[in-house]
Amino acid sequence: MRHWFAGIAVLMALAGCAEFPLEPDLGPMLGPPLEQFAADGRISLRQGERSDHFRFDWRHAPDRDVVLFSTPLGQGLAELGRDTGGAWLKLPGQTEQRAPDLPALTRQLLGVAVPLEVLAEWMGGSRAERHGEVDGWTIAVSDSAPYRERRLPRRIEVRRDDVELKIVITGWGEND
Repeated sequence: MRHWFAGIAVLMALAGCAEFPLEPDLGPMLGPPLEQFAADGRISLRQGERSDHFRFDWRHAPDRDVVLFSTPLGQGLAELGRDTGGAWLKLPGQTEQRAPDLPALTRQLLGVAVPLEVLAEWMGGSRAERHGEVDGWTIAVSDSAPYRERRLPRRIEVRRDDVELKIVITGWGEND
């Protein structure tokens, strides 16, 4: 029994001397940027007491974005997109809605005007930094992964007031 206590004392002394990093090593900065991409994954959206979970399939090009939202089980919920003519929202069984930009339609779909154009920049590696603030939104890349000689986000957390959006990218591909 005495040996057991002595072993714990030695381990505690060694642990006291060890240096623990304050922040995990997140690897190199993001990039180089993708001009276009296809990504899919999961989104968790919390607004006050309300919490929603979606799957997404995002196709991005410089002049066009299309994001398909579905339930966690794969049932289609909405198509949100933008091109040079403006933005659109398609909901099952409803007339297509148009607006000049995506934030107006994300407010209608999600209850909050999410800056999807800015998120596309972070997702595609156009912003090398891992943290930033845009229009009152705090954006942080909490995990990244290598993809074809570049480093792209795997987890992005977006916050503003009582809204928290977590994006987990599970797959990258080409935008055909």
